[in-house]
Amino acid sequence: MLNIFYILISVILYAISFPKFNLWWFSFIALAPFFWVLDNANSAFKKIFYGILWCLGFSFGMGYWVFFTILNHYEVPFAKSVLFFTLCVVIPVVLIYSGFVILYRFLHRDRLFFYALVVPSLWVLAEYLKGVVSFLIPWGGIEYALVPFPEFIQIADLTGGYGIMFIVVAVNSLFVYFIKNLKSVRTASINQDKGSHTTCAISVVHVFAPLILIILLIVIPVVYGMHQLRKIDLSVAQEYKAGQSVQAVLVQGNFSTKERWSGMGFYQRVMNYLELSGENPGEKPVEKRGDEGQGGKRVIVWPENTLNSSSKLNDALFVEIMRYIGEDSLLISGGLKTDQTTNKVFNSAYFISGAGRLLRYDKHILLPYSETSPLIDLLDTYYSAPNEFTAGRTPFCINAPGGKVGASICFEILYPGFIRQSVKDGAAYLVNISNDSWFGDSPMPYIHLNAARLRAVENRRFLLRTSNSGFSAIISPTGIVTKQSSLFTKERVQGDFVKLDQLSFYARYGNLVLFGSAMILLAALIQVVIRRD
Repeated sequence: MLNIFYILISVILYAISFPKFNLWWFSFIALAPFFWVLDNANSAFKKIFYGILWCLGFSFGMGYWVFFTILNHYEVPFAKSVLFFTLCVVIPVVLIYSGFVILYRFLHRDRLFFYALVVPSLWVLAEYLKGVVSFLIPWGGIEYALVPFPEFIQIADLTGGYGIMFIVVAVNSLFVYFIKNLKSVRTASINQDKGSHTTCAISVVHVFAPLILIILLIVIPVVYGMHQLRKIDLSVAQEYKAGQSVQAVLVQGNFSTKERWSGMGFYQRVMNYLELSGENPGEKPVEKRGDEGQGGKRVIVWPENTLNSSSKLNDALFVEIMRYIGEDSLLISGGLKTDQTTNKVFNSAYFISGAGRLLRYDKHILLPYSETSPLIDLLDTYYSAPNEFTAGRTPFCINAPGGKVGASICFEILYPGFIRQSVKDGAAYLVNISNDSWFGDSPMPYIHLNAARLRAVENRRFLLRTSNSGFSAIISPTGIVTKQSSLFTKERVQGDFVKLDQLSFYARYGNLVLFGSAMILLAALIQVVIRRD
């Protein structure tokens, strides 16, 4: 029963580390009770049982919103919603972390190498699987819980988000090793002969090695982060001083899902967005020609699927939008694109320049079971919304007027390698358009925003994020939100940003932490083979 209690504590600490509780400091100890149970369970069966128990707690604690989304947003019957949640959330998590538990047991040694390097390597590689398997989503990574700790996450420009995950899991694991050694020392001290002090002295050194490592793993990123915060802020301030800033206008329409997909009111919604996008928001859009379009440079961003009626997206509509926004404005809007020859439907972002250019980005990474059905179709058709999209093949980086843009749609922001590639290809700033209304008032809109903030730090780029119902935000290269909307409000977010061109270490070289984790795991496997021989 005590072990089950530890599992429960681990799950609770993990969940409350994230929004909306935002008790991020618990992430440094949230996994320790789980690892403690794995160390002390006296059989393989018990380890796997406790691992499955933790997975069940994790699935419900972090993913309960999925069930209510399917039930309420897609209006799927209760029994089918339970089936979806079980097949698409619980079982994948159980399979991945059961593999972690098995390897944990197989590679386990009471050595500093195992707790400091092997355990975090196993965890990082298990999490990485979520991003490479087509029917999984890389959600719930512990690195997103640390985003409210800005000094700590700046090291992501070297290591990426997986590096932060590695460090945090290592702290948890080393804490277990520290407690185990402390317990051993106390036991040895009780049984020790009064005249002998050598064993005790050696044991004390042995105990405090993991504690010193824990302190270093927290202090070094914080010191580095404090330095980087000052450095990046100074660099951005110089760009502002040099007059290189661009105005960003993020429009959050907050239309309900039924309003957006009922097939009614398309033109009225477009007009509402144009009204909120103008220089005098709230006024009826005025067509701009000639010198009237020579205002300050602006980037306007509308949410995912705003232009969601393919039959109404024609040259005449785009020309009218171009005239309304003005010659020096770039509008980036989510929409649909239907290929007339193949009838393939794309979830797209349109880049509409007031100077007369029209470009498009098609979403590459489709949301399993909503935009594509990799295994089985469990969701019903929702009004006029397509239930099957085609993965895009457009460039990651869009060569838009005024500078290259790294585009992403919705969940693509959870894939660090994908965002990194757009920056490596030359993106001077990042844009993420989304629709988080179907999450409801769950932790996911907050976690989604945190993911965007971490991508900004990794690549040292400003990121403009717009969501239909929030959160819409202008995010600095340090991950700080400079302007932000509320949740479930109709509003306009306006601020300035600058375009940057220097590549961070992470943007240049990628996820070296994954390679290092694989090498550590290989070394641990070799150790096991040699020891058994």
